Amino acid sequence: MHHDLSPNSVVAPSEKLPISAAEIAQAASDSFEKGIGWALANQRANGNWGSLESTRRREIFLDTLASHLAFQTATTAIVTWSLIEPARTKPECRAALERGLTELSSRKPPGRASGKTFYSVWAHNYLIYLSAAVQADPTLTAFHATWKTIGETEIALVRREQGADGGWGYYDFNFTGENPSGNESTSFNTAAMILALRSAQEQGAVIPPGTIEDATRAISRMQLPSGAFAYGTYAELNPRADYNKISGSSGRLQSCNVALNAVGAGKVTAETLMRGVQHLRDTHQYIEIGRGRVMPHESFYRNSGYYYYFDHYYAACALAAVPPSAERAELVRWLTEVMVHDQNPDGSWFDYPLYGYGKAYATGLGLLTLEILRPLIDTAAAANTTDVK
Repeated sequence: MHHDLSPNSVVAPSEKLPISAAEIAQAASDSFEKGIGWALANQRANGNWGSLESTRRREIFLDTLASHLAFQTATTAIVTWSLIEPARTKPECRAALERGLTELSSRKPPGRASGKTFYSVWAHNYLIYLSAAVQADPTLTAFHATWKTIGETEIALVRREQGADGGWGYYDFNFTGENPSGNESTSFNTAAMILALRSAQEQGAVIPPGTIEDATRAISRMQLPSGAFAYGTYAELNPRADYNKISGSSGRLQSCNVALNAVGAGKVTAETLMRGVQHLRDTHQYIEIGRGRVMPHESFYRNSGYYYYFDHYYAACALAAVPPSAERAELVRWLTEVMVHDQNPDGSWFDYPLYGYGKAYATGLGLLTLEILRPLIDTAAAANTTDVK
């Protein structure tokens, strides 16, 4: 599908005429069903989602083909994770979920593509999330033992790939050591990993001592007075760079705020979480204009499309972590409208042409985002929240 993403074409969902909370809830439900339809129709015969196929001349840096194993594993883990909830009531989702779990469990753990490139961090991250989600679901007891072992293996790998600064990233161009130097750890990778490890911890996993604590210190060092977070370790000493301003950080600060709030560090309160989502809403045009662009970081404030749904997922997590209020109801409404507005006619979501993985991982994240938002919409409706513009 072609997207006209010129600045004049972007219309914020909140500019639409206000409708009732019940109508918002129905729109979210319809969108969710369409997304499930796309996920089921596009699962490959072996249980995977996505492929290395690309239709464009220039692609994101790959280094070696090991990166494709990481991309496909992470993509498949995201979509499989998104099917756990609907699989409880939909037999067709249950069948697709089991195919995904079985295929992923047959794979060897993804490794680093080279000393300087390790997209494997994404695969580790989402396999840990998936492992915890499987173990938390009583309808998946037949898979608990296998996925407990997978989770333990991934946690050990994550500790080994943790940078010297305490964070995680996916590049280390100036160093090729056995363990990453941490010079190119990113705030958002580190935040997502903290949250994945905590989800595993809730299911009884033992996290190596110091892992979460080191990561928490790494993110805290990147926290800026403005409410933004530096892009990564190497960017900490350039706080006034455009990508370190709120308009360049409004997406990634969601995961960072949620992680610091979850571990009780950095004085990130419910108010901070709300303010972070407000930043995303108020500067949304800058991240929106980057969606779908083929060159990374070419948009305003160096925003890149491939963070788009990752960022919105964690914005939903932030809203779920704060008490109900009229302000929260307004932000839930806005974020839900964004997700419904962005969905393609075929039911997919899309933010970046990453080989043949873009629609699959974005659709998985879209479904996970709506899984969080839909109960919050119901809460807003039950509280008799009035229409907001």
